[in-house]
Amino acid sequence: MQKNQAPNPQISEDTRFILNEVEKKFLKLESIIKSESRIHAAIPETLQPSEVCSRLGWSRSKFEQFKRDGLFRTFKIGGKVYVYTSDLMALFPKDFHSN
Repeated sequence: MQKNQAPNPQISEDTRFILNEVEKKFLKLESIIKSESRIHAAIPETLQPSEVCSRLGWSRSKFEQFKRDGLFRTFKIGGKVYVYTSDLMALFPKDFHSN
């Protein structure tokens, strides 16, 4: 059994122009989304204190001072301390993104 194909509708030049512009915008948005997802995929959601100190050039005592001051959240999994990367990025965006 053969499918009935709908005939191509008659589209005005104005409509073609609008559709073309919309298509361009979607392609641009798609490329932006893809590039953003690659950037975020490269940044882990959590870091250990040693990784934070290494990335930001801090001493461990500086890390502990910031932690005591409540600048970022820490949590433990299996006895290891972790920090949310999003907290660090919000507090120190220039320092974090320069690495």
